[in-house]
Amino acid sequence: MSDKKPSKRPIPRRGPRVKRAELANTARAFPRMNPELIPKTGWVREIRDALGISQSQLAARAGISRATVQQMERAEGRRRITLASLDRLAQAMGCQVAFAIVPKDGTLQDVRARQALARAELLIKEKLESSAHANVRPRERERRKERLAAKLLRGSRRKLWQVSSPRRPRAKSQTPKR
Repeated sequence: MSDKKPSKRPIPRRGPRVKRAELANTARAFPRMNPELIPKTGWVREIRDALGISQSQLAARAGISRATVQQMERAEGRRRITLASLDRLAQAMGCQVAFAIVPKDGTLQDVRARQALARAELLIKEKLESSAHANVRPRERERRKERLAAKLLRGSRRKLWQVSSPRRPRAKSQTPKR
């Protein structure tokens, strides 16, 4: 037998592009739901009714009171239920909670592209307002915006999502002259 210890190889770090690609694959399992199709009374009540389980039966299976089931159903209808409560009720109905954050439109890359265009528009607007170049033609302004958006997508992720704060005029130095 060999006394060699197995070599510990460092786990390679995944970059943001790889993470986005992996998340995009995972997000495909969660179709985008039309908000109009979400039941007004909430999913718990809809699923419970579809399965033919009464509130009392669900309460017994979840180990809680019927009044608590009623409160949880109302809370879910108002989007105020906790994930733990939702999971407890789902388990009691033989279901599971499928929870995900997915882009409203398109992919994560589309979200980044929209953010880059919005951020570029804001930066160009600020620059034009603070300079004598306010007479830039719309076509030239659009070209600058697209170039800046591309640069933002290639550059720092922090700058892409940075929220601009209103610029305050610098205070003049208060040091007395000698």
